[in-house]
Parts: sequence; structure tokens; C-alpha cells
Amino acid sequence: MISSPGIGSGLDVNSIITKLMAVESQPLTQLQQKQSDYKSQLSAVSQLKGALSSFQTSMQKLDATSDFQLFSATSSDSTVFTATADSTASLGSHTVQVVRVAEHHQLAASTAYADTTTAIGATGSIQLTVNGNQFSVTLDGKNLGQIASDINNASGNTGVSASIITDTSGNHLVLSANETGSTGYITVGYTGTDPFALQSLNQDRDGSGSFTSADLNAEVVVDSTFTANPTSNQVSSVISGVTLNLAGAGTATLGVQRDTAKVQAQAQTFVDAYNNLHQTLMSLESGTLQGDTTVLSIENRIRSILNTPPSGISSSWSYLAEIGVSLQKDGTMALDATTFQAALTTDFSGVANLFGNDNQGYAFRLQDAANQLVQTGGPLDARTDGLNSRLDTVQSRIDDMTYRLTKIQANYQKQYTALDTLMGTLQTTSTYLTQQLANLKLG
Repeated sequence: MISSPGIGSGLDVNSIITKLMAVESQPLTQLQQKQSDYKSQLSAVSQLKGALSSFQTSMQKLDATSDFQLFSATSSDSTVFTATADSTASLGSHTVQVVRVAEHHQLAASTAYADTTTAIGATGSIQLTVNGNQFSVTLDGKNLGQIASDINNASGNTGVSASIITDTSGNHLVLSANETGSTGYITVGYTGTDPFALQSLNQDRDGSGSFTSADLNAEVVVDSTFTANPTSNQVSSVISGVTLNLAGAGTATLGVQRDTAKVQAQAQTFVDAYNNLHQTLMSLESGTLQGDTTVLSIENRIRSILNTPPSGISSSWSYLAEIGVSLQKDGTMALDATTFQAALTTDFSGVANLFGNDNQGYAFRLQDAANQLVQTGGPLDARTDGLNSRLDTVQSRIDDMTYRLTKIQANYQKQYTALDTLMGTLQTTSTYLTQQLANLKLG
């Protein structure tokens, strides 16, 4: 019995079957190519959705007029105070006198100890209270170093730092409030004898004749009329929209002006976001998603928004090009800084409205369009679902065809193996008959 193709007759059975299966497999190859195309499209749609999501995020930073209400604050003397301003600030200037800055409450022990390692011989505990919150540290059998460490590491420590200061008389325990102002005022009590005789290092500053918690607060006088006593040196409660960072006693002028450099940076963010999206759309349109209706629809929608001026807003302009934000011949967007700064000088609020007016501003409408495109159940999700459905169908057909080709190949193998065997038998018979006829002639 012939067990290997080609052994019986020399017929190249494997080569024949390979060529036949190449023909039979052409539909499978076409399906696999279609599968590859769908996967590429699916990846491209995902890339498009990511680009639109980034665009949407960028527009969210520009889709309200408050996004353009950017102010800067300056001080004529940084040794008195520095300042920052937020979007709620108002243009103008103020005279700010810092009578005093806020202090940390400090207590120092009058009692001096020869060293920090010998037990001080105290019993009971020290009780420290800050802003109404109290914690205790036991003193029994402890030295000065242990007591300072235990205060700093106490689980209930409400804002006190302990240290040891050494002078000519010996070692003193010093307590400092972590917070400035009256909210950091420290009071001390004992369950045993007072071993430290703690005294305040802060001085009376309000003329009351003795030191009180109020002496820890800052004192600020605005425009020679309005006095405030904040507990912190970072003061945001005195001038609306402005934070003063107090540095020292003195008088300086606060100026609040529009930060046109930051506003221009906001406009550049708008331009960059548009160009990033445009680049992605162009790349996909000329490649994997060439002629795709989804891409064309997105392009048309964005173009329509840019070509439609906002209605019912207060602005000296209707189109972005009028303030220096214009489309170039290659479809990208550019910002002309000179024109833009001139527009800010002419009508600052109008520029803010053109970008961020609710419902009508360009950034608002573009952000809304991007949101509708990328939202769950939106057109890009529908496109993704459609491609996944096609992939499932193609994969099912590939599985069926692969199974059928396996059967076809097995059938070819059987048929051509049988043919090889038959041809081998016929060749053997032919050889035998030829030999017999030759013998008859010789006889």
C-alpha cells in the first residue's frame, strides 16, 4: 500500500493540492482583507473620538466669558506685600498699609535645665490648648528632650511645635504655634506642678497694656479708611478677588489690571486645539477614513460654526478673523497677536463674548458640538458599533470558510492519494507487460 503522496507514481500530489487550495482560499483571503480594513477603520474612529475629546476639553476652558476675565495684581513694594488676582477682581488701584504682619504665638520656659538628657523630676502632665482643642503629654520621669519629642509626636497635637533653645543659663523648652494669628494662640495647664514657667515671647501690639491673642493678628489699612485684622499673612478677605501676601510693615500701592498676556494665551489655546483636531481629520480623511461620511460630517459641522456669527451678543465684532483669529489657505488657524491685542484694548468684553458667550460664543458652540459627537450613544459610538457588528459577521464567515477549506483539503488529499496509488499500480503493470512481450519476441 502506498502511504505517502507521490511514492507510487512520482506524481507531486502536495504541490497539486497546494495550488488547488490557493484557488479555493481566495474568498477567505478577501474576507481576511476585509477584516483587516474594518479593524483599521475601528482604530481610526477611536483616534478620531480621542481627538474630539481633547478638543472638547480644550473648549471647556474657553466656553464661558469668565474664562477670559483674567487679571494681574502688582505691588509697588514687594517688601510690604505681593498680590495675585482672580476673575472676580475689579480694575483699579488701592493704597495698602501693613501696620503689622500676623505672628506665630511663641512661649519660652523661664526655667533652665542643665542638660536635655536628665529627668527634670516633674510629675503629672502638661496640657496644651490651641483654638479650643486640647491635648496632653505626661511628664513623669522624662527629660527635656523626651518632653519636646512627645509634644511634637502626640497623636492629638492640635498645632504646636516644641524645640529646645540653649543660652548661657541652660536649656529652655520653647513652644511655637503652627498657625499664625489668634487662632494659633496657645494656652497651657498642668495636672501637677509647673516645671517650666512658660512666658510669651510675643509683645503687646494693640496698646491694651498686656499681650493678648489679638496681638498675633495682622493689621491692614486699605485706602487709609478700612482696617482689617486677618489671622494669616495670606489675605483674601479684604479686597474682592485679590489675595495679599503680607511681607512686612509699610505702605505700598496695589494695582489691578487686565492680564492681556494670559488672555492671548487663552486665544492661542483655542487656535492650537482647532489645529490639532484639523490635523487629525486631514490625516484620517486622506488615509483609513478616506471618503468616510462621518469625517465629512464633522468637518462640515465645524466649518458651519466658524462661518456662522453669534447673534444677540454685545461685541464690536462678529467673526474671529476680525480680532486676529483666522483660517489659513491650508485650513489651519492662526493668531495675529497685534490685531488681537488691539481688539482687547478696543473692546475687551466683546472679545470674551465672541469666544465664551453662553449659547452663542464660538468656543461654546464648538464645545457643544464636540460633546454631542463623543457622548455615549452619539454618532461615533454608532459608527463603532456598526464596525464591530461587521467584524463579528466577517469573523463568523471566516470561521465557516476555514472549516469548509479543511474539509476540501482533506478530500483533495484523499482523491489524489488514490490517483497516485492507481497510477503507481498501472505503471507496475505496464512494466510487467512490456517485459513479457519482450520475452515472447526473443523466444
